Amino acid sequence: MKRYPQHIKRILLMVTPAIATSMLAALPSQAATFGSSEATFNIQNFNRNPLSIRTIADTVTNTISTNGQVNTNANANANFQVDPNYALTFASNSSTSKAQGQGSSYFGEGQSFAAVLGYDFLVQPGETFFFDFNGLFDLKTSIDNPTAENATANGLLKFELYDSESNSLLDSFSIVGNLATPGKDDAVELKYSSSITLDPAQTFNTSFGGTQEFAQGTVKGKYSRTFDKLTYLTLVETKTNQVRVQAPEPSVVFGLLFSCAMLGITWKRKRKGVLSALT
Repeated sequence: MKRYPQHIKRILLMVTPAIATSMLAALPSQAATFGSSEATFNIQNFNRNPLSIRTIADTVTNTISTNGQVNTNANANANFQVDPNYALTFASNSSTSKAQGQGSSYFGEGQSFAAVLGYDFLVQPGETFFFDFNGLFDLKTSIDNPTAENATANGLLKFELYDSESNSLLDSFSIVGNLATPGKDDAVELKYSSSITLDPAQTFNTSFGGTQEFAQGTVKGKYSRTFDKLTYLTLVETKTNQVRVQAPEPSVVFGLLFSCAMLGITWKRKRKGVLSALT
């Protein structure tokens, strides 16, 4: 049985440093921007335990400032506890990215990634595998002057069930959202397969357009699927959250790009278990 398929390894490397590839030209002004992207997810009430588990948390922040101030923050954590009493087994993780800037020339970005993986849940022929889940998804952006600054926030929260032997995807759930202020690329989308039942109490609220935008949602549901043969299952739950704020002037656009590529970056990265998860 192939325990650590290549597509899962690629998932673990989703977060990479992002360099600014485009910037908006603007008239000189004092600009204030804010972006926030966060998500949490909990899985509990399993009726089977995995044979092994992994957790991953990763963060990246980038800042550049030539005439202003910019602050970025990224946090991520993940936990998977297995108990002989299946109902007490649980997995949870969260990730948060925030950026705030003020001035006439700056760039700030924060990225965070968290994942929990359960390998080889053994399901007998005719048995139903199930668990409960709940989560929170929250994006916010704010700017003062649409002609002089911009802020973006995006996030992806998902879980997937694979057949451990064939590496084939059986079921999935995802929430993906994006805010671009100013801009027209605002969206939030929820997708899930037929083995997932959502609680009617879930909520999604959005406000698109203008200088302040948000996309917020809470979900609660149950996964349940019956298998007609002995099956080993792999559960992969991941989330990625990214924000970016910037306020360049025409005279410094190329200087910011050069600084970003060469000497002007302040880059901080924390890795927790990524390399060990790939071996």
